[in-house]
Amino acid sequence: MILISIIKNCAKLPRKEALFQLNRVSMRDTLVYLFLLFFITFLPNVILNIITFEADESVLSYSQFLLQVIVSYPFLMMFLVIASISVLAFPAFIIRTFLHRKLAYQQLWKMTGFALLFPLICYHILFYLPVSNNIAVLISILWLYVLMYRMIIIYPKKKSKTEKPG
Repeated sequence: MILISIIKNCAKLPRKEALFQLNRVSMRDTLVYLFLLFFITFLPNVILNIITFEADESVLSYSQFLLQVIVSYPFLMMFLVIASISVLAFPAFIIRTFLHRKLAYQQLWKMTGFALLFPLICYHILFYLPVSNNIAVLISILWLYVLMYRMIIIYPKKKSKTEKPG
């Protein structure tokens, strides 16, 4: 049930109410949501690779390839989730610094993960259309960082440290 409310709030981003509701989601639920999101969005590619596998052009047999996919795919998704969101959160950290907002990297990490819903869906739709992969990536990244910018400006600015005359 929590996953459905996470998806609903992700779809409402960058609204303030949705953002604050998502900030209250535990890291465990965040990771479960992200693992499922990545698993489901990349599943068509995996199925396509399984269907188009040509055993005579590979060192592996079909059963070895299938076993490798079944065992490796979930672990690959876990690694991809953590690594990619960590990398994608760094530019958000730079945006936060320039905007002088009160946000920790951990908050930006979660915000980046939640903001990926529509950019990932957009990327996968464009992937199967006759559009260059570079264009699909560029559109998705732009969408992500526009969302991130709009979410970051919701948070208050840091108080400036001005010295009082003594």
